[in-house]
Amino acid sequence: MFRYPRPSVNHQSVKAMKTLVYNGPWDMSLEVVPDPTPVAGEVLLKIETVGICGSDVHGFTGESGRRRPGMIMGHEACGSIIELGDGVTGFQVGDFVAVFPSVPCSDCEFCDDGREQLCETKEIIGVNLDDHGAMAEYMTYPAGGLYKLEPGIDPAIGLLAEPIGVGMHAMKLMNPKPSDVVAIVGGGMIGTGLTIALKAHGVRNVFVLDMIPDKLQLVASFGAHPINIKTDDPAAVMQEIAGRPTANGAFEAVGRGPTVRSAFDLLGTGGTLVVIGNLDQEFTLPMQLVTWRETIIRGSYGFSCADFADAVDLINQGNIDLSPLITGRCTLEETPDIMTKLGREEMQVTKMVICP
Repeated sequence: MFRYPRPSVNHQSVKAMKTLVYNGPWDMSLEVVPDPTPVAGEVLLKIETVGICGSDVHGFTGESGRRRPGMIMGHEACGSIIELGDGVTGFQVGDFVAVFPSVPCSDCEFCDDGREQLCETKEIIGVNLDDHGAMAEYMTYPAGGLYKLEPGIDPAIGLLAEPIGVGMHAMKLMNPKPSDVVAIVGGGMIGTGLTIALKAHGVRNVFVLDMIPDKLQLVASFGAHPINIKTDDPAAVMQEIAGRPTANGAFEAVGRGPTVRSAFDLLGTGGTLVVIGNLDQEFTLPMQLVTWRETIIRGSYGFSCADFADAVDLINQGNIDLSPLITGRCTLEETPDIMTKLGREEMQVTKMVICP
């Protein structure tokens, strides 16, 4: 657990920086605003990269309702420290860091238990923390929410601590044995990050279901068995490869009611379903089957500090080539057009990276 104040948003210098401001559904503009200045306990970061998350796209289109006009979006970020506020220890100018995006209260039962993601008053940069976000050239942030990255790591790779952290957390909730058969519905960034976490955990048989060949090819490169839901019979594929037609555990990484049911249908008796996606408001499952099979159903939301630290460690170790996850890079100026294309599903990406 960490303790730090909320990032300052009004304490500014006379210099100027470029930033992207969300004006409402389908509307984002490049604006010049004063540079932020760190207060006590904070650092000033030069944002090296910020990822476009699927939740950013759903906020940009207005589908999720989780972005407010006038704010700066962006919560997947890494940067270099260029100034230290008073009282900051353990860091120095020039350190390369990943940003833990949540600001929990640090005083509730969940924070005390190391489950900061469940803090009921937490705020997230680029989501609901005033106007504070990472789609900008600079950002102040409390030093307690920063994790050091090894020098020389590609900044586009450094920001992957956030989506991989989501996978780390979901994987720990299920805690599969290496011999378990595990299925993931959804081969996007979260499904791929989860694949990486599971393989690092030693799970031998990981099956990923999707309908897009490029996504299936990508998860296969990280050791998963791909299943094309348009052409393959999941039960037959699992039987042939793992020796059983059902999974011990299944993850839903899309966020739709029908895909939750698809994940449930992959399970055998005594299986565990972990739901990560959260776009739809509700899903429906057969109550009698849940009862008879003693199915365990868990939600998985974000990640704790420990999960994020594990993701940073995985990146720092450098044992896995994560570069295939990066679909492309763009500037702040190019981002509004990219967001529009993503919102209209005119682009298929795993991770698009903004380089301010």
